Amino acid sequence: MTTRRGRLRRYMKANHFFAGGIFVLTLLVFWCSPIHQITDSNYSMMLSQSLLDRQTFALEHYAIPRLPLEYHDHTWKNGHIHQIQVVGEHFYYYMPPGSSVLSLPFVAVMNRLDVSAVNPDGSYNALGEMRIETSLAALLMAALSAIFFLLSRLLLPTKRSLMVALGSAFGTQVWSTASRALWADTWGMLLSGIVIYILLAQETGKLRIKPMLLATLLAWMYFVRPTYAVSILAITIYIALYHRRLLAKYLLVGGLWLLGFVAYSWSHYHSLLPQYFMPKRLRLGTLGTAVAGNLVSPSRGLLLYVPVLLFIIYILIRYREQIVYRKLLILSVSVIVGFLLVVSGFQPWWAGASYGPRYTAPLVPWFVLLAVIGMRAMIQSREQQRAVSSGQSRILERGVGTVLLALSVLINGIGAVSVRAWTWNAIGDIDHDPQKVWNWRHPQALAAILRPPLPRDFPVAPEKIDLSKPESQNFLWYGWSGPEPGFRWTDGKEATMIFAGSAQSDAQLQIKMAPFLVAGRLPSQRLALKLNGKAIGNLNLESNGPAVYRFELPATSLTAKNVLTFQLPDAASPSYFNMSGDERQLGIAVSWIVLQPAKQDRQL
Repeated sequence: MTTRRGRLRRYMKANHFFAGGIFVLTLLVFWCSPIHQITDSNYSMMLSQSLLDRQTFALEHYAIPRLPLEYHDHTWKNGHIHQIQVVGEHFYYYMPPGSSVLSLPFVAVMNRLDVSAVNPDGSYNALGEMRIETSLAALLMAALSAIFFLLSRLLLPTKRSLMVALGSAFGTQVWSTASRALWADTWGMLLSGIVIYILLAQETGKLRIKPMLLATLLAWMYFVRPTYAVSILAITIYIALYHRRLLAKYLLVGGLWLLGFVAYSWSHYHSLLPQYFMPKRLRLGTLGTAVAGNLVSPSRGLLLYVPVLLFIIYILIRYREQIVYRKLLILSVSVIVGFLLVVSGFQPWWAGASYGPRYTAPLVPWFVLLAVIGMRAMIQSREQQRAVSSGQSRILERGVGTVLLALSVLINGIGAVSVRAWTWNAIGDIDHDPQKVWNWRHPQALAAILRPPLPRDFPVAPEKIDLSKPESQNFLWYGWSGPEPGFRWTDGKEATMIFAGSAQSDAQLQIKMAPFLVAGRLPSQRLALKLNGKAIGNLNLESNGPAVYRFELPATSLTAKNVLTFQLPDAASPSYFNMSGDERQLGIAVSWIVLQPAKQDRQL
């Protein structure tokens, strides 16, 4: 008995040692990866701060500007701040509140370190929000990576468990999406990983399911994001079929949590559920296209961005006769299929400004479970057929699996480190041109190394191109941010414009612009301007205010299709200088551009 307990202690100690190592390694990588994706989650940490300071979900006591109401997503929003919902005189965070509530302890710790999403004057602190979100997201996904190792060790030897854990951490949306910001699914994926560990540990006899704990975890998955209702439904059926003695307590606790959530919703929104949780957000008219897009489109396809899934599917089919935990296999497949159908019913199904298959990120823990089950079956098959099995087939399987895993790591690593891959969303604005997710000439993952293809048609330049207007987008190729009142920023070290022209006579180019400068740290912006690859001017911009600059364009430089290139080697982000949470690489703010015949002096 003593020997058995000693082995058990050594087993657990070794597991915890490796899990701790995985946590530290992944945390360092997640922390150091430069791309952050704070979009929908803006103001989520302000809600946490409100709960800490004032114990209320309402946000109107902060200095959030009151903008003209805009109706979209079936509710009234505070102007362009789509994260803020307006209900009567109250401001509420529109996205699910679960992540904000669960993040309360971490926000309190960050407050002790003088980091907050709220400035002393009550205004929104985007830089503080970014620091809290990115730190917490990295911690949560590092914890999930450690859970993946412990989950794998229930069925697999240590080396294979390390491979599964690290492959899942770096070869999936864990790295490219969930660790980049506090998306709603960041907390959801961690909770799912814990739930799946509990289910597999029950099946292997390592522990018993505690129905109250399981129901609580599932309830908070729903509070974090309503799409987890698919997992909740499937697991509830699983409990009813195979663990019926636990069902009463499980349903009772889950029902109490749901009643509490309904009470919260009624008191704040005067409806049974918040608007974000309503099923009318689903639209099934484009379901077929959306399913295909979420699986195989070049910029949102799950199978293209996590190609190692193809190997997991292969081993599950190839070694199906050796699969032991078939109940969990059926549960996993049911959740995956159901979840894919639900998220494909969303509008926009392409997940807006994100990297790769963001909407299917919550499925990663289920794919890990399938990988563990499949690899266990593969090991058992090889042990049973050791005498007759082909060494060449093993080498081939191992080689294909390794290549697909390496590709998965490479592709998801691009999403975590490449500025150009992230700004792919802004080229043509994906929400206004969703067909770009099908563009095989410029997939998002390859945007890190490939420029977007030149448009086939070059628009004829009017007398004046106002870059603050949305229609100016027709003249922008790449390297630009969205329009703002009176101007538009370049975003990156290079930006380009296109226009149709003529080589009949010399011309003059006039540009009203202002550089991005930081006193004492970035005193000037260098600008090299080229037309069709030929230099037409170099400037060293040292004045903050906007000014008009003129450049002479000889007729020999103009063609029927012209590309104007702004090279900005000093472009930098405000977040780098701790000015704000803005991570765009700003170079110059351009108000307008005029192209006119040379020596024509007009008042502009």
